[in-house]
Amino acid sequence: MRRDGQEGSSTAEVAVLLPAIAVLLALGAGVGAVGVGQVRIQEAARAAARELGRGESHIEAASTARRVAGDRIVLSFGSSDGYRSVDVRTSIGLPVIGAIELWASASARSEDE
Repeated sequence: MRRDGQEGSSTAEVAVLLPAIAVLLALGAGVGAVGVGQVRIQEAARAAARELGRGESHIEAASTARRVAGDRIVLSFGSSDGYRSVDVRTSIGLPVIGAIELWASASARSEDE
């Protein structure tokens, strides 16, 4: 049997490319996690602002926001010129990069004014 020196070359190529593929997959998963987190806190801010606009209490609005985005969010409420506003903040921990801070805000016109 004749050998031409090519045996095992595909294994070596895979071994060289495997770390790059793993990094790309981890990066894609991280971007997906940040995107999902941002959508969740934006929806939480909108839902809480709607609650406040309808005249519900800050406790009810906070409960709604936590139901949508989870318990790890930080909320702040405001009011100006007949509008109620909600700011939602959270952080997402990613491997290698660390924590990424996410922020969303929403406001709704108050129905009782």
